[in-house]
Amino acid sequence: MSRVQHAIVTALAALALVLVAADLTLASLNRGLQADIALRQQYVQQSVQLEGLYREIVRALAELGARHNDEAVRALLQRHGITYTVNAPAAPAPAAAPRKP
Repeated sequence: MSRVQHAIVTALAALALVLVAADLTLASLNRGLQADIALRQQYVQQSVQLEGLYREIVRALAELGARHNDEAVRALLQRHGITYTVNAPAAPAPAAAPRKP
């Protein structure tokens, strides 16, 4: 084997070692990112399960605030982007006039 061939083979071997080291580093980083994504996915799944409960809590707070005209509850809900309006009580419908035969 000539000197040039020896230098080429040595350079290729060194390049292979660098590529193996880069592959190991990227694989380690990938495992860390996958663990982070798994934690986020678990959080999202748990949030979806609790969404119905949160909706009921907000509805109960809004009804309580509207019933008692509680500005503190209204302000609390508004800080979180939730607004509501109080419907005026419905006026009783006038009695229907008797129909002529």
